[in-house]
Amino acid sequence: MEIGALTQSNPLQAWMPFGDDCEILIEYVPRSDLQVIYRKATKTIYKNHQKTEEYDQTEGDKLLGRRAVKDWRARQGGKGFVNDGQPFPCTPENVEILMTKWNEFARFVNDACCSLETLVQQGKEAVEKNSSITSGQS
Repeated sequence: MEIGALTQSNPLQAWMPFGDDCEILIEYVPRSDLQVIYRKATKTIYKNHQKTEEYDQTEGDKLLGRRAVKDWRARQGGKGFVNDGQPFPCTPENVEILMTKWNEFARFVNDACCSLETLVQQGKEAVEKNSSITSGQS
């Protein structure tokens, strides 16, 4: 397993296919960042005069989405994300909407951003695809 991406100063990012129409630029989120997100999404509450902590899944998804999703675009031949026929741009607010209201999107981001192996493999495939396109044009 290639782990070189863990020791590089630049974060590992890869375009990941999502459905038939979209690609999402996902950045790898290391465990240390996941722990920070978990702490930020955990609220201290009092039940029966006892202090307890509760994890707010919605807040956690918002924070993880903002951290992991860097961009999205239409796949070749696809429309990308659209809202009432208009392009739906990648903004922090729109990432939050998709992370909190679309189960498949949130699950995809949660799985993809934590999988070093998946992102490395996707990056390799993109390089191979681009090099075959470039070499085919020579």
